[in-house]
Parts: sequence; structure tokens; C-alpha cells
Amino acid sequence: MASDEEEVYTEDEMNEALFFIREHELPMSELRYALKYVRILHGSRSQENQVVEDPVTQIPEVEPPLFNWEDKENQPVVRQL
Repeated sequence: MASDEEEVYTEDEMNEALFFIREHELPMSELRYALKYVRILHGSRSQENQVVEDPVTQIPEVEPPLFNWEDKENQPVVRQL
């Protein structure tokens, strides 16, 4: 999922992510994931960062058509295994 918008992190989040990288001896290339981890760990700081679920479209239930058992074409067939 690529996003065109750039995430903005606070200085505290950046410092904590850098501390996390040093503490776990991770490469700096993992900084983005460390920042996301810090944000998830402490919760998002604003409403913009919260995930909004798409509303589920309700599909109305429909009854199947009545089945005519008297019709010879619609008689059940015995299956042989």
C-alpha cells in the first residue's frame, strides 16, 4: 500500500524510534518501521492518523424462486458414485 502523503512525526517519536533502533541494534534503514512501531505503541496523536474502516454495504436478502416438484424436468436425480 503506497501512500502519496508523507507521514509527519514529532520529535519525541523520532527520538524514541532512534532509541529503539540503537537498543535493538537495527540498521537505520528500519527507521520508518521503528517510527510506525512507536506510533502504534503510543496510539496516534491526532485524528488524521487513525484508520477509518470503510462502511460495509448491506445487500438485501432475496428468497429463491419457488421450486415446482411436479414438473418432470425438475425431478431430483439419483447420483451414482
